[in-house]
Amino acid sequence: MSIIQQFSQNAGRDWLDYIEHDFVQQLANGTLPKASFQHYLKQDYRFLFQYSRAISLGIFKANNFEDIQFAQQMNAGLLSEIQLHIDYCCQWGISESELFATIESPACVAYTRYVLDCGMKGGLAELYTALAPCAVGYAEIARRIQPISVPDNPYQSWIDTYASSEFQADSQSLCDYLDRLCQPLNQSQLTELQHIFNTASRMETAFWQMGLDRN
Repeated sequence: MSIIQQFSQNAGRDWLDYIEHDFVQQLANGTLPKASFQHYLKQDYRFLFQYSRAISLGIFKANNFEDIQFAQQMNAGLLSEIQLHIDYCCQWGISESELFATIESPACVAYTRYVLDCGMKGGLAELYTALAPCAVGYAEIARRIQPISVPDNPYQSWIDTYASSEFQADSQSLCDYLDRLCQPLNQSQLTELQHIFNTASRMETAFWQMGLDRN
């Protein structure tokens, strides 16, 4: 069992509340209100900016060139995703200028600053554990809901993006890298990482709820 499988299994309800959230179910059945999805998209743009900052800490915290290369590759993929995100938002009636002017919601601030705090205070294991629920969770969610997505779902392209072989491979790379980081750690350290994973998972749940509530 990989370390991510252990973390998600041990997280229990914190993980299930995230990957089975009403926002996710409404994406799958195509009933999510357009305004909620648009609000989510704008906040996700702000999230991705802070997420990129957090990944960049992986270079600062690196112990070798392999660590630097992993962070660089992960951030390069994210930067490509951001441009796709901007283009996708335009398809949903959100202009680039509107995206740039979006103010971060409290849920976005709380989540991203928590991840940055984990990265600043801890080492690579703490940083990537805090980052993991986003990438790993979206990959699992997409795998779960793609087979049950309704015909002519307006959110199909979003689902397909995260179910794509490219995104799934990137998620698996993070899992494999975190396995290597956690291999030499003792039980006390792993317990602390579990706490970080649980907290970040709850933050993800709050982000979905923010989309539903449009607050």
